[in-house]
Amino acid sequence: MVKRLLAVLLCAMPLFANAQAVKLGHLDVNSLFLKLPELKDVETKLKEVQTSYETEMKRMEEEYTRKASEYQQNVAAMDETIKKNREEELLSLQEKMKNYFQIAQNALQQKQEELQNPIREKILAAIKAVSEENGFTYIFDTNALLFKSASATDITDLVLKKLGVTK
Repeated sequence: MVKRLLAVLLCAMPLFANAQAVKLGHLDVNSLFLKLPELKDVETKLKEVQTSYETEMKRMEEEYTRKASEYQQNVAAMDETIKKNREEELLSLQEKMKNYFQIAQNALQQKQEELQNPIREKILAAIKAVSEENGFTYIFDTNALLFKSASATDITDLVLKKLGVTK
């Protein structure tokens, strides 16, 4: 009987060892991101890049408008070959503007990612540090949660403190 009891206890020990408490934490990463002072620098740099793209786009539009206006004013007196050449030139300018707009959008998006990635990495490092320091098993982003238990802890203030941000 004692051997059986001892065998049952030995078999059950791994179950008790794995039954440690699960500590859950949550935070809204987007709102945390918006509270960081570094974001203002990112926005300033992005605005500068966007302004340069907008300036170039405006220059292209002015060139197109000027050439289209010249074409409209002189179309009646143009030889068919010149007329066709100017129409092709206008179509080419339209295509260049469209391509430039797409390239500028992609470049702006890449620049945004490039500037925001260090901030995201800093946030993730702070979340990891807070998790380890406070014994959290899981940390969830509240933007992706379907349900949040009352026993889960909001760690936003802890992470902000770790990042050196005061409210």
